[in-house]
Amino acid sequence: MKTPKAKRRIARFKHTSRRQRATLMIALASSACTLLPMPSAQASGIPFATDRPQTWQFSSDFEGTYDSFGQNLEWNHDNRAFDSHGNQVAGPGTNTFVGLSTFIHYWKLQSLPHVGFNASITVPEVRTQGSQFSASGIGDPLIGGLVWYNPAPATTLGFQAYVQVPIGTNSVSTNTWSFWPSVFYDDWYGHVNVDLLVGGILRGRTLRTGQDDLSPGDTFHVNLRVGYSISPPDNPFAIPFIGVDHQTSGGTFNQTLGIPAPNTSSRETTVGAGVLFQFKPNSLPFLHQKMYDQLSIQYQHSVSGRNTTLTNGILVQAWHYW
Repeated sequence: MKTPKAKRRIARFKHTSRRQRATLMIALASSACTLLPMPSAQASGIPFATDRPQTWQFSSDFEGTYDSFGQNLEWNHDNRAFDSHGNQVAGPGTNTFVGLSTFIHYWKLQSLPHVGFNASITVPEVRTQGSQFSASGIGDPLIGGLVWYNPAPATTLGFQAYVQVPIGTNSVSTNTWSFWPSVFYDDWYGHVNVDLLVGGILRGRTLRTGQDDLSPGDTFHVNLRVGYSISPPDNPFAIPFIGVDHQTSGGTFNQTLGIPAPNTSSRETTVGAGVLFQFKPNSLPFLHQKMYDQLSIQYQHSVSGRNTTLTNGILVQAWHYW
């Protein structure tokens, strides 16, 4: 026979598991995407944390169309977490592996010579493994695109928007429609590249058969990368960089019970460092750059947070353009 205290713990665990699934994919290009079998912390991961220098650098100086394919590989060790007061506590001890496969198609209009467009689809692959918990499968895809403007050859300003469609594997799907808008900026200052993204995730209601209806909170995020090109900026090869990421997510409201779920709002700030390598057949990065490759690797670690596991992981990103 379960005691009242045990029943409360079980109920809290069940609710937390639902919240963890509902927040599983809150990080697109950088998410640790962790499912946590614990009541005090939610899934870690900051959206677009895999960004590197020149992530949002686009050139409008091309003819016709071109394409790119990118693969993100992420590993996070979930051994520590932040509680509701921002203190570090023991985490679930799981290891989370995430792949993000992205195909992008680029085009422009002759009537808008300094403007470009692209459309993309991103498919996540998720695996979380621990001594007492595991989950894996294909996550919810993101479909959308962006538009950019080049006020100068090496300067990019733009806006993007994606819709996340809840059709992934049941164990890793958010079961929630969401909208991802953001604005971005990239520019060179001598050998220094500054890359900035500011955006959010607007979530609909989470509906799962046999479980309470939930309204997860929305997310605000900022991603900054500052890199230094060792070679001349007009022919960059190796660009060491540092990064700062932040996310703040609102709490979940239980629509079935008509009450807010406790300890479901979260925030996290991380710092990181890495290097970006570029392999280009042409000598200039801003002129007719239709075929080249990029490879980046970085390490990230949380410096503060609340109701989330700590980010403590390696992020690898590879792109091919043709």
